[in-house]
Amino acid sequence: MDDRIKVFHLEDYKIMRDGIKFLLTQDPGIVVVGEARKGEELIEKLPGADIDVLLLDIYLDGMEEHSTLDGFGVCEYVHQNYPGIKIVAHSVYYDADRVARIMNNGAMGFVSKKAGYEELIEAIKSVHSGKKYICKETSKKLKNINEFLEGIVDTLRGEKDFFSQREKDVLDLLARGFSTKNIAQELFITEKTVESHRKNMVDKARVKNTAELIAFASARGFLKR
Repeated sequence: MDDRIKVFHLEDYKIMRDGIKFLLTQDPGIVVVGEARKGEELIEKLPGADIDVLLLDIYLDGMEEHSTLDGFGVCEYVHQNYPGIKIVAHSVYYDADRVARIMNNGAMGFVSKKAGYEELIEAIKSVHSGKKYICKETSKKLKNINEFLEGIVDTLRGEKDFFSQREKDVLDLLARGFSTKNIAQELFITEKTVESHRKNMVDKARVKNTAELIAFASARGFLKR
């Protein structure tokens, strides 16, 4: 009986897939059972597949233009439909918002692409055993990682958060089309306070207006789903 951890890798760049496959196969306890460039390709292969751990890139440049299925969507789909597959997110982006978002979508582990091979192996083995894992490169930039991993909170705070939590609340409602008046009512604050938060965010992002602010936030994964 083969007791090795069966890993499937979703990554759009072939050089990354080839390199990681080579590194993973150096560990006698791991076997790479498949790979895909796009989320749709992975989903087509899932029925009947024998996968223990999905190694998942968050942003897939190789997706077809009409597709809306990014790494976050893939993570949520696999988590809901194939709960037996443990997910490790692997990304060059490791800010608090995106790490929290991908793990809230179902990932049990997160490894920055700046981390070493040893941590990727450790993450795969940890999630396979049922433990959550966030690499050291990412952990050192977070304030409340223990509370997050224990499930006490569902958001992560970075050492230098780009927007405050209240600003994020206002930003989310702006992106959903709420007016200043409606945001004030929703958050139980004054309209003047809403405008102050909006202006502060525009200044921080160095954009010209609310539309550019929302585009800026969306591109960086700051918005809630």
